[in-house]
Amino acid sequence: MKKISVTPELLQIFRSMPQTLIMEGYCKYFDNVAVYCDGCDYATVCVDDGGAIHVCMYTESKDFIDAIVTMLGGKTVEFCAVPRFVTEYLRTEYAFNWETNCCLYTWNGQPLPHKCSRDLRQMDGAYARQISDGTFYRASEQEIRACLSVHPSSAAYVDGKPVCWCLLHMEGSLGMLYTLPEYRKQGYALEVMTDLTNKVIASGNIPYAYIVTDNSASRNLAGKYNLVQVCPADYFEIDLFSPPNTN
Repeated sequence: MKKISVTPELLQIFRSMPQTLIMEGYCKYFDNVAVYCDGCDYATVCVDDGGAIHVCMYTESKDFIDAIVTMLGGKTVEFCAVPRFVTEYLRTEYAFNWETNCCLYTWNGQPLPHKCSRDLRQMDGAYARQISDGTFYRASEQEIRACLSVHPSSAAYVDGKPVCWCLLHMEGSLGMLYTLPEYRKQGYALEVMTDLTNKVIASGNIPYAYIVTDNSASRNLAGKYNLVQVCPADYFEIDLFSPPNTN
């Protein structure tokens, strides 16, 4: 395993596979990112502004996983959107602090069928607290404002106030969809998801999302704005306070 530089050629490799789009995003939108490679196996290690460590992997090699884990020994690490193979292997070695099972969805390359008709605008950062309260994992207001400062977003407004919205996470994946309870089942979610997905396409990027496995509503909605399921992808956190058991 070796540490490699982020180059246009590397970003193109990450862009060429749905499973590594998130790695392209980490390399493009975060400052403190290291990339490791062993043949066709890749990992990105990102330390965010709060000091948290985020690791993405594209591998089916236990040796490669062991090498990354050994390098990060003694730290608490969040593994992001990793293949189920990585999850199952590390589960035999460590206790997880938490785990969220998702599926990766990516744009199928076709024009989106839905034609938007609502009052759709960029989401206003003044609503960062409201956005934070609506996220599955309680994103911080600082994180919300950072995402809004870098990426496009979409919000449906009624009487001058947002009632439904969707943002891009800092690494570029679609997410943080939320509709106020009194406006649900009125088509607002499809409007904002279609609008934001079209914005991502227009920017020259590939829309993708990680949807929690048991979130049937979001999974059913994805097909309406031309995102198709690719594969499982897991998020979890473990304390790497000892090297993996290699016996």
